[in-house]
Amino acid sequence: MCTGVPSLSRISDPMETPSAMASSWNYLPFEFLFCLLLLLQSSVVSSASPSQDSKSASRNFGSEHGAAAHEVHCSRERSRAASKIIAEYLTPFLEKERYQLSENCRLHHENNLYRDQEEHKMHVDLNEWKCGYCGKRFYEEKYLDMHFDNRHYEMLNVSHVKCFADLCGALHCDAMMDFKPQKSKCNPAAAARNKHLCESLADNCFPGNQGPTAIRLHEFFLRQFCDAHTCKGGRKPFSRGRRKRRSVFYLVISILVLMLLPVLYLFIYLYQRGIRRGSQELRRISRTTQKKKPS
Repeated sequence: MCTGVPSLSRISDPMETPSAMASSWNYLPFEFLFCLLLLLQSSVVSSASPSQDSKSASRNFGSEHGAAAHEVHCSRERSRAASKIIAEYLTPFLEKERYQLSENCRLHHENNLYRDQEEHKMHVDLNEWKCGYCGKRFYEEKYLDMHFDNRHYEMLNVSHVKCFADLCGALHCDAMMDFKPQKSKCNPAAAARNKHLCESLADNCFPGNQGPTAIRLHEFFLRQFCDAHTCKGGRKPFSRGRRKRRSVFYLVISILVLMLLPVLYLFIYLYQRGIRRGSQELRRISRTTQKKKPS
């Protein structure tokens, strides 16, 4: 509050002399302006402080949100194992039947969280891995995975894609990852849970109303993956085997072999023909020498 402003009671005091009253009215405009400036300053400070608090709060929220965004609870290693199993033990049979998985099927490659990053991996040499996004090179694959997590996190489609690692129980990822079998007893509850997940994948990806091809593949999937989820011995995963897809290298080698086979046969033919001619010439020479001998 402004204490220097004269009060009304003092100004209206009838006992006060006219000179004192004149001096009081002379100081009144200056004190009034001073108080008005103090009020304006306090109002500006009070209005600015909430905006600063909101900015600091938004920065804290942004940093916390950015830190939480990198927390993806999905194993990259197990997702890679599940993707490899699908590529080697299921996809070749789908291609043979010319069957396309629906995107609603959890086995579809578009539902792999790390699909885009895995496609941008380049295995240049035995101890050399290259990032397909920025071109950086690494000695081991795990360092490239760490690079993806730190530098190319935005390439993960975390909006609606599910984790392939969640399918490992049904697809026997431990067998693909070369884990040593534990000597502990089989857990019937875990086996039943994995078998139920496996059968639900078969029902979802190969529904019976899609025709005879889907029915055949449904039966194949049950034999290939689901039958091994039991505590009874004698049943192993991937019982139907795998079909390796023909690579470009294989095709090139086959073409070269087919081209070199006629050359090889021609060489063998000429070699055998030369041997026959040589033996015939030797016979002629021996006969002529025998005829020229004196009697």
